[in-house]
Amino acid sequence: MIRSDTIVASATAPGRGAISIIRLSGPQCVQIAQTLSGKLLKPRIATFGSIISQSEVIDTGIWIYFAGPHSFTGEDTVEFQGHGGPVVTQTILHLMTHLGARLAEPGEFSQRAFLNGKIDLTQAEAISDLINASSVSAVKAANNSLQGNFADQVNSIISHLITLRTQIEAHIDFPDEDIEPQSINAFSLAITDIKTDIDKLVQSAHEGAKLNRSAEIVLIGEPNAGKSSLLNALARAPLAIVTDIPGTTRDLIRHELLIDGLEIRITDTAGIRSTTDIIETEGINRAIKALQAADLVLCLFDERHQQISEDTVQNLIGILPNIPVGLLNTKIDIHRKPINNQTRYPLLEVSSKTGEGLPEFRNWLLEKLNLTTHAETPFLARQRHLEHLKHANLHIKAADHHHVAVETIDLIAEDLRLTQNALSEITGRFTSDDLLTSIFSTFCIGK
Repeated sequence: MIRSDTIVASATAPGRGAISIIRLSGPQCVQIAQTLSGKLLKPRIATFGSIISQSEVIDTGIWIYFAGPHSFTGEDTVEFQGHGGPVVTQTILHLMTHLGARLAEPGEFSQRAFLNGKIDLTQAEAISDLINASSVSAVKAANNSLQGNFADQVNSIISHLITLRTQIEAHIDFPDEDIEPQSINAFSLAITDIKTDIDKLVQSAHEGAKLNRSAEIVLIGEPNAGKSSLLNALARAPLAIVTDIPGTTRDLIRHELLIDGLEIRITDTAGIRSTTDIIETEGINRAIKALQAADLVLCLFDERHQQISEDTVQNLIGILPNIPVGLLNTKIDIHRKPINNQTRYPLLEVSSKTGEGLPEFRNWLLEKLNLTTHAETPFLARQRHLEHLKHANLHIKAADHHHVAVETIDLIAEDLRLTQNALSEITGRFTSDDLLTSIFSTFCIGK
């Protein structure tokens, strides 16, 4: 699958900018660069020069040559840092392709780095995740993955599996001999330890997966409790229709918000009440379903509530295990009498109309979602990682379920093999070409 041709792409975003970086990788990159610049390039030395075509200067900038295997892709790589106009960038790309390079496919530079053994698959994915990070915590977690934190934990478990499989396979080669009691005990303990390590990794991966997407916040409350007004206030735009008529919002309204540079998706829902209206009932049912996928649920109350009990909250949201809940006293510009909070949930006071309390609410929101710079940052994880860990967990549990004996040793060995294969797919040691194509096709061109 490793290609030996030379690829080229712009490594900077489309449009006008001060600087444009054009990247070449492959066996012809130095020849192409020296033909265009008319200069001899030396590895790891920045060389000031021009791009010349038919005695005309197209652009002037800096050439940098990284000799393989000491480059990102593991191949000879050259970068040209010039001016960021789209016309000049496209002209340079055209000249380079005319001299033998081809335009790179999305993620092809990272894919070559993976195929040449410079990075594993989790590190390759972390590059894309770092670019798309939606919070400071996600940035830190992506960097942890990029530095090999995730892969190190996976490889540590694989190492223990290989050691255990080697010992068990030795017993399979001599089926007529009984397994010594001390060996049975050692095998059982080793399987249990591996199972414990995988359980811990699964838990960390679930935490990392949460950082790999926008946080989901669901607004819930009775009709006219101020949900749509709060959404509009946070978005600073009239996204939802606001009227005094109960049941105005009948469907889910979702909007991606940037709060202090962090991506948060807020869902405005239909007001919860008893109704015979078919459309409004469907909206309420969708609101209830949205609660199940939330990272944080905000229950809104207005002047109709002098006190809030646990039953009041449960009537709105039911029982939501492991999902944080916050209470909001809305419309404090209309009424100043505080609500008596008799629940275990925090209560904040805001006015969507005047903005009073909104700064404090935003700060609380970020803290509650662990999106501040003080949040613990595990490695970043994707859905495919969770799937492979799930399979590894199933197979190691199956191995742990068997009693170690001559009669079961073949079954245990097979379960351990499948466990190792599932973990190896995470780092790319055991990965199909179709999966690699799917993963790298989501990358930016030039990465």
